[in-house]
Amino acid sequence: MKPFYIDYPQEKIEEHQHAYRCLHCKIPTSIIFGLLESHAKDCSYRIRQSKWTQLEAGLRPHKTHFDEPHIDEVD
Repeated sequence: MKPFYIDYPQEKIEEHQHAYRCLHCKIPTSIIFGLLESHAKDCSYRIRQSKWTQLEAGLRPHKTHFDEPHIDEVD
C-alpha cells in the first residue's frame, strides 16, 4: 500500500489558476490530499487502486506460517 496516491489523472479547474481535480470523480486535489479514501466511493481510480491493494495484501505471506514449528527444527 502506498502512503500517498498522486498518480491519478487530473484536469485543471477552469475557474482557478492553479487548481486541479481528479478526472474521474471531479474532487479537487486540495481535498484529496493524496489519500485514496478522499476520492468518491464510485471513482474508477479509487476502485482500481483498491483492487490492486487487496491483491497485494493477498500475496503477502501470512505471519502465522512462519510461527509454525517445522519438522526440520530441533528443540
